[in-house]
Amino acid sequence: MANTTDAYSDDNSTRQALENVDAERTLHEIYGLFYGVLAAPNEAHFSKYLPLIFDAETSPDDVSEEDAEAVEDNLLSLWNFISRWKPDTDPFYFPEADYPDAKEGLLKHLVDTVSMIQYFITGLNLGGTEEADFSEDAIDAMHELETASTRLHKNIALCEALGPKERVDDPETTAMVDELEDIVADCISRVTLGLRKA
Repeated sequence: MANTTDAYSDDNSTRQALENVDAERTLHEIYGLFYGVLAAPNEAHFSKYLPLIFDAETSPDDVSEEDAEAVEDNLLSLWNFISRWKPDTDPFYFPEADYPDAKEGLLKHLVDTVSMIQYFITGLNLGGTEEADFSEDAIDAMHELETASTRLHKNIALCEALGPKERVDDPETTAMVDELEDIVADCISRVTLGLRKA
């Protein structure tokens, strides 16, 4: 599993700030979005992406000034953290999260991981990434991300079909989730490096 020991230290504060403004985006989605737009070839400006955390019926103008400032400060801190990430030498960072050893915990873990992939790709698209920008290895990594996403969706469906009392904390399940997270971390790192060198 990817290293989270030295991860962004304000995940809980950022998560609370997002909840206070009824943000539609989860922290995993925002991490994915930021990884994507910062990997993309076009110059990224934080303020351009801030409105994307709100749903269609909410805007920064609908929340208190204090809550809006808290969201912006937390997300800018996260943006700066990810912008300093060096994929060739630094570990990959997922948001810190606690997942209960129950069906709901496993389901949330799987959904969080697949949503990070989806928003990484969204970030690449918003950053103006085109096929010609990818190195050969970055293209391979994108295909591997697609395969990982398919596996995650299949496991989400299997998890949803489980009965409420069925165990999900067996070693095989844990190994499967860790393996998929490792694939996601490796692929996002390779795509980022491939785009920088392309």
